[in-house]
Amino acid sequence: MAPPPRITKAAVLAQSEEFVENINRARALYKKIVQAGFTGTSAATATRLGNPDTRDAAQFIFFEIAAKFENFAKSMFQAEVRSKLQVTANRSEFVMGDLDNGLNNKLGWGSPVRLKERGHNLFGPKSFFGAIVAKLGNVTYNALVSAHTVRNRIAHDGGAAQQKFVKLLEGAGIPPNIRQGMSVGRYLCDYPTGSALTDRNFHRFLAAYEDFANKAGAALP
Repeated sequence: MAPPPRITKAAVLAQSEEFVENINRARALYKKIVQAGFTGTSAATATRLGNPDTRDAAQFIFFEIAAKFENFAKSMFQAEVRSKLQVTANRSEFVMGDLDNGLNNKLGWGSPVRLKERGHNLFGPKSFFGAIVAKLGNVTYNALVSAHTVRNRIAHDGGAAQQKFVKLLEGAGIPPNIRQGMSVGRYLCDYPTGSALTDRNFHRFLAAYEDFANKAGAALP
């Protein structure tokens, strides 16, 4: 029997490059809308966008790129499965997910914690995902953890997602009177306070996404 079609380096790099293009598109939208956006029906009536509009826009842009990251991370995990186990793309879904249902209802690919656990369980500590903390470094890994917390807070208003978001704000040293009712958009746009505009959380999280893309592209398959 012929071996299954192999996942190629070119395929991995193409996906990585496409995701980085999406990251740069998100950065461009942020600059155009959040930092330099105007509203009005003509030049005479145009006024610069203010809060909460700019913060809401930042939240929407971030949520879209976070969704793309989740799909990209799943694709990279699938590349490692196909490479190490020499299975087809279809069969790899049943290795990654449920034995009967494959990847149906199997979520959480945007969580670096789950990626690490799944990678370690399937391939051991020397695989890319099994050793993802060492491969990415603590700064990028922790930023991805925080980004996933923010993504979940946008997707789920209240409950555990809200509690984890509040804990994230607390860990960042934001005082109780300020973090009370703080929007995700404000956290993305205005923090860390005192940092350059290009070093706020929105840009830090996108930098972590890009670092993941570059390192996954270099290491896989």
